[in-house]
Amino acid sequence: SFVLAFALFFQLVADAGLPRMLIREIAKDPEALVPLVGAATSLIWVVSVAVCLLVALIVPFLHFGTDVKIAALVMSVATMATFHAAGYSAVLRAFEDNELNYLGFVLQKLILLGFIVVTIKLKMGLVGFVIAHLVSNVLLWNFYHIIVSRLYARIPLRIDVPLWKSLLTAALPMGGGVMLRQLALQLDILILTWMTNLTTVGLFSGPYRISMALRVIPQTLSLPLYPLYSRTAHLSPARFGEAYQWSMKFFALLSIPFAAFFIAWSKPILRLALGAKFLPALPAMQLLGLGLVPFFLSTLFQYLFAALDEQKRFLTSTCVGSALRILLLIVLIPRFGFAGPAMAFVCAETVIVGIWMFQLTRLGFPANLGNVIWRPLAGGFAMALVLFAAGNARLLWAIPAAVLSVIVYAVVLFALKTFSMEEMHHAREGIAFVSPFIESWAKKLKRDT
Repeated sequence: SFVLAFALFFQLVADAGLPRMLIREIAKDPEALVPLVGAATSLIWVVSVAVCLLVALIVPFLHFGTDVKIAALVMSVATMATFHAAGYSAVLRAFEDNELNYLGFVLQKLILLGFIVVTIKLKMGLVGFVIAHLVSNVLLWNFYHIIVSRLYARIPLRIDVPLWKSLLTAALPMGGGVMLRQLALQLDILILTWMTNLTTVGLFSGPYRISMALRVIPQTLSLPLYPLYSRTAHLSPARFGEAYQWSMKFFALLSIPFAAFFIAWSKPILRLALGAKFLPALPAMQLLGLGLVPFFLSTLFQYLFAALDEQKRFLTSTCVGSALRILLLIVLIPRFGFAGPAMAFVCAETVIVGIWMFQLTRLGFPANLGNVIWRPLAGGFAMALVLFAAGNARLLWAIPAAVLSVIVYAVVLFALKTFSMEEMHHAREGIAFVSPFIESWAKKLKRDT
């Protein structure tokens, strides 16, 4: 765990939002692909070498055995390989070839799993574990490099100090904000551990890990929106405003059913996932479910601010939100115990989303969320009633009840005219994506041959 945490910290330091800025610049100007990626790749090499030298200076002073020190150094090199892979992956994401991006990700995980199994069979220990990470990460790097070279262009390394400075100036505030958001997700357990006992920490950490497991959903869905935000913010601010409003509406619609399940079925979820001993954590589970709504919405804003080149606003407001979260944790934990961090999570996420929405409104991009949020909330309330009614049902009846609750949610949304004709048209286009997808790939393959 230490080796992974040590290496991942330095990966975050090295990354600093650079691939995100590269995605934005390519999406804005696809014709500048070769000089942009060439300069960014050489910058990634410079940063990687600097970080590896820094790690090499720090590792000898760690109070661990030689094997752990070697593992920490090798693991740091392995994570730098993912940094290089992210540079080429940025090209795929900028051109919205997300299927190739995810293909590489899945293949890397499968290869890593295979190497780890071999490592365990051969009893290679910690060194074998980190070598497995290094080899799989290098293969991922080469996979993305080959795909970019074959489908787009060969990218020669290029030294461009003014462009390096521009990319780093934009990347550092964004990277700082993202790192702070990642740290904020760990603050609850850290401060709870400091202020209470292990029993209280355990009661909170179980439901918290279940709720945080869902973060992959908004994170995965928000990634493809970034190139769209970047293009429209640069070429058509009006379209950017529409994309912002539609995505906020979609994420609100998506988050409310999850919140309804967490609130209404928190007891069976806890019993099934963690066992009856975690049932006292029921209030925390329900509060965390309520917090899923602002949490889902919050995943969009790092990309919205980056697209508008307002990374400093994002960093400043993230600092404010993190400070508020710490204050709430210190105030609420002594009074409410393990429910305190859940309350702090709901309040802090709601406030930070409100701050970000206010800042975007001042920049000329109102979310208009208040005009639409009441409809999915009404649908979520109706859905929760169905779930509460079936809360104690056996599995045979619980599954049909869950399906019925989703149907009720959809019926309420349509009855309240939640979707405009334009949104319905876009939805139909999205459903019929298969034919255009095949055509686009046929063109790419013909161009490649």
